[in-house]
Amino acid sequence: MPTPLAAAPATAPAAVHAMCLLHGDYHPMTGRCWTATAEFFFDRQDLPEHQARDQYQLEVERLMLDKHIRRHLAGPTP
Repeated sequence: MPTPLAAAPATAPAAVHAMCLLHGDYHPMTGRCWTATAEFFFDRQDLPEHQARDQYQLEVERLMLDKHIRRHLAGPTP
């Protein structure tokens, strides 16, 4: 006799928060964010996994710092 299917969850699963290279931010990841992440790692298949992860983290942190510096140089917002 086949196993009955489980009922669908009442709510959608929570979005995964992660460091996003596409937006240079830490936020709930969308499909576009995951695509950018996958492309980054696909382009670095020749590297050991830990080096690719370190490069990803460095790139996201660099983008975050660039955004922060640009906001600071622009001055306070009205």
